[in-house]
Amino acid sequence: MGFVLVAMVVCLISIIIFLQGRNTKSKLDAYTAQEEVLDSLIEEQNQRSLEIDEYEKYVQTKAYAGEQAQEKLGLVKEGEIVFRKEN
Repeated sequence: MGFVLVAMVVCLISIIIFLQGRNTKSKLDAYTAQEEVLDSLIEEQNQRSLEIDEYEKYVQTKAYAGEQAQEKLGLVKEGEIVFRKEN
């Protein structure tokens, strides 16, 4: 009788441990998937940061200043011919 009782308790504990292990495995899989998504987002943001740094360097150049002066202020370089559309 005692042996059967001990065997039942061992089986019950084994089942509980198995179920907890499955639950833990599913949580681990979900966290791993979430980690992969977050890693890809981090990589995208790092790439974006590099692009912003490059753009920051570009806007500090004379070429950028010249482009903006031509575009926004309508300035022309020496020797350029400007064609205007008649109304």
